[in-house]
Order: sequence, then C-alpha cells, then structure tokens
Amino acid sequence: MGIFIAEIAILLIVLAVVAFPLLGNVAGQSAPELMENELSDLLYRKEAAYTALKDLDFDMRTGKIGQEDYDGMKRSLEAEAISLLGIIDSIAKGKATTAVDGKTDRKRGKFCPECGARVEKTHKFCPECANKL
Repeated sequence: MGIFIAEIAILLIVLAVVAFPLLGNVAGQSAPELMENELSDLLYRKEAAYTALKDLDFDMRTGKIGQEDYDGMKRSLEAEAISLLGIIDSIAKGKATTAVDGKTDRKRGKFCPECGARVEKTHKFCPECANKL
C-alpha cells in the first residue's frame, strides 16, 4: 500500500512539472511580449502564404488545376500575403496596436467599398479583395 501511494505522488509531481509550461497565461505577458508573439505568428503565416503560392504555381504548371481555379486561388493567397505584409510593416514601424488595445486601431481605419474590409489610409489596394482604392 505504501508503494502505491509513493507512485501516485511521483505521478502527480511529474504531471505538475509537465503541465506547468502548458498552462502559462497569455494575460500575464507584457505588451512587448505579446507584440513579439503576434509578430512571430504573422511571420509564420506570411511564409505559409508564400509557400502556398509557390505550390499553386507548380500545380498550375504541371496541369493539376485549371486556369480559372488558379486565378481565384492566386488572388486569394496574394491578398492574404499583402494583408500580412501590411500588418508586419506597421508593427515594424511601431504603429500597430496589440490585441489588448485593438479597439483604437478599428476606429482609425477606413473600409474597402467593395468588400468592407478595414484598410489603412496609405493602402492603394484592398488587402482582402485587391480592389483599387
């Protein structure tokens, strides 16, 4: 019986040690840490969009997809990449807000007349639908 209790105690200690990093709270992070996490996520998503564009181009050249499908998917992926680049650029310039105070960012932007997406005043094209502004 004593060995069983010791095994349970060791199991609980191991679970606590393993679970501690997984249960970290994002709310406890400071604004620079949140910005760094957001930036690394955006950079990853940008690379994923670039990779998807390369794969799409390869699929088109090998005849796996038709021209109409290619055009639609390419526009969508390019719009996503442009949107991500704009956000990354604004973070790099220090103009972006974190998720904590994102409300102020919504008030400042204007909207695309075609799709209604939020665009910055400096954008010449909508990052969502590529409509000329």
